[in-house]
Amino acid sequence: MNQVQAAVKTSALAIWSLVLGILGLLCFGFLAGIPAIICGHMGRSKINESNGALGGGGLALAGLSLGYASIIIWTIVAILAAIAIPQFVTYRDRAHCAKAEMEASTAMVAVSCYIANKAPGTLPTLADLAEDTECTYVPTQDAVVEISGTVGQLQIQVIDAGDQCSRGDRYTISLPENVNDGWQQ
Repeated sequence: MNQVQAAVKTSALAIWSLVLGILGLLCFGFLAGIPAIICGHMGRSKINESNGALGGGGLALAGLSLGYASIIIWTIVAILAAIAIPQFVTYRDRAHCAKAEMEASTAMVAVSCYIANKAPGTLPTLADLAEDTECTYVPTQDAVVEISGTVGQLQIQVIDAGDQCSRGDRYTISLPENVNDGWQQ
């Protein structure tokens, strides 16, 4: 009753299918997922043709499953990225434009405060605003602020120094409001 069973050799294609399936799922996506599917199908085919001489059918099936799963998951990730990245860029550009607009509005409030409280009839410089304790204003690093005109025709222009706003590189705000206010190239 001592029967010696011959050791069944595991299919190398089945092992490769499993390894590639795991790699495809974790990090290599299509680059490992497609070869995992190919190795899995070839491995299962050779195992079936070997009449029991080759084993590893479960490994090949697991590699196939992981290969298909990696392709599905990485396809979903690619579709989501294709949707999300352009939206992110749009929102980032809007934020840069809004930052320059806010810079102009803040400068206008500081200039109006200075004229009303410190020196009626006198247009302040940026240095005057930076030194004033009541109407303090200091431009951010990404903006170049220019104050021009007269007290009755005040104009503040903010130049987007980072050149990151898609609407233009200069934003103008004036008192009284002017038809040329807004973004210009």
